[in-house]
Parts: sequence; structure tokens; C-alpha cells
Amino acid sequence: MLTSMTGFSRVSLDREWGTLTLEIFSVNSRYLEVFVKTGRDLMSEEPFIHSALKKRLNRGKVQVRVDLSWSPDYRAGRINSEVLSSYAGQIKAIGEGMGRPNDVPLESLLGLPGVTEPPSLSPSIRDEIGESLRSLVDSGIDSLISMRQKEGAELEMDLKGHLELYESLVDRISSSWKDGADRAFLALKDRVDAVAEKFDCSLDEGRLAQEMTFIADKWDISEEISRTQSHLGQFKSVMADDGPVGRKLDFLLQEMNRELNTMGSKVSDSDIRWSVVEGKTVLERIREQVQNVE
Repeated sequence: MLTSMTGFSRVSLDREWGTLTLEIFSVNSRYLEVFVKTGRDLMSEEPFIHSALKKRLNRGKVQVRVDLSWSPDYRAGRINSEVLSSYAGQIKAIGEGMGRPNDVPLESLLGLPGVTEPPSLSPSIRDEIGESLRSLVDSGIDSLISMRQKEGAELEMDLKGHLELYESLVDRISSSWKDGADRAFLALKDRVDAVAEKFDCSLDEGRLAQEMTFIADKWDISEEISRTQSHLGQFKSVMADDGPVGRKLDFLLQEMNRELNTMGSKVSDSDIRWSVVEGKTVLERIREQVQNVE
């Protein structure tokens, strides 16, 4: 079964300390590329996320974003009352010494250094966040793989339709070649005989047969047809394999395209040449689809 490299997943977890949200987005790529973006609080978990993705994915450009939204109780900083009281007392004393006693609004002092402290998390909370993130990563990768498999199934259906069309074109080329090869050979012999008659010269039948056989071999496409049919069978077999097969399919497409180009360069029959053009169009459609296969 084919697996696409294109997919997206979004999962989240709600806890008393806040909400963890994980998004994974993947597109096609020649290799596996993983890019992880987390906030400062989760940077220590990035190596785990990289490792988890590389264990379960084979190809694709994968972008991961993790957000941690703290609950109000954990987001709020702590006010250091001792520092605040010290600031207020000093300001009041200075005002009295200047003959300008004044009660300073406490909220105006919150921005002074040391008055507020950033939220601190206990080791147990940090451990719980790490465990939750690991669970979330596993769930997110499961969801991503499920979507990539669904996309792969649709790709497989499209590919099978294009392959049937291409196979029919190859059969048409084979049929046209079988019908036209003998006629082309006889037409060539008639042209040689006409030239010999026009110039009133005799021909060595043995040498003539040898030269015509050599010429016929140059525009014989039976081997190309046979190899193309073999490539088609291999392509279908690889599609049925489990695991990453995109590179194998891409290689087989290159071989199929090479055989088709050779057929087009060898023959002059208009029907065959037109079938070659149609075949190249179909192969290009298949190639576009294969680029998304893992």
C-alpha cells in the first residue's frame, strides 16, 4: 500500500497547568527533513521530537510546532512583598525628608527590579509536562501517518488508472509495430530495387540482404516494447509492496521514459509516433503523482 508524504495533524492536551498543542505538517522531499519549533519552556524536548519522527517516517519535509499555553495560576508571577515594602518605605522616607510626604500607589512600583518574580515550576510539574508532551507526540505522529496513508490510497487509485491507460498505449504501439514492420521492410526493398533499376545496376543479393537487415535492426523496437512491458509489471509489483517505495517507482519511470524516447527516435510510422507522444504525457502525470509517494 502506498503512503503519501503529504499530511497534517493537530492534537492537544488540557491539564491543570495549561494546554499543550502540537501541529505536524509534511510535504514531499527527496529525503527526511525535520524542523521543530517550540517555546523556551520546551526547548529541552526538541531532541526527543526529532528522534520520534525519524523512527517512524522515512521521507518528507516535516515541520513541527509545539505551543504551551499556561493556565492563569501558573502564568502569573509572584510579588515579592518584602522588596515592595522596602521600595515603598524608602520612597516615603525620601519624600518626608524633602518636606513632601506622599503615599505612593503600590501598583506604580510593580515594574521596579525584584518586585515581581517569574513563575517557578516544581520539578514534578516539569516532569508531568515532559510526559504529556511525549504522549502528545506519539498521538500526533499516529494522526499524521493515518492521513498520509489515506492520501496514499487515493494516489494509488489515480496511478492505477494512469497505468491502465499507458499499458493500452504500449499495446497499441506493439500492435502497430507487428502490422507495420513487414510492410516497412518490403517498402525499403522496393525502394532499393527501384533505384537499382533506374541506374541500371546489378545488386549482390547477399550484400543487399545484409545491409537491409542492418537497417531494419536500427528501427526495430521489439526489444524496447518487451522491456517496457517488463517495467510495467515491476511497477505494479513495487506498488503492492509495504514500506517506502517512492524512489523505486521513480527509477522505473525513468527507465520507461527512456524506452519510450528510443521508440520515438527509431520509427517513422505516424501512428506509433503519436502513441509515443501520448505515452510521454501519461508518464509525466504518473511522475507527478509518484513525487508524493514516500
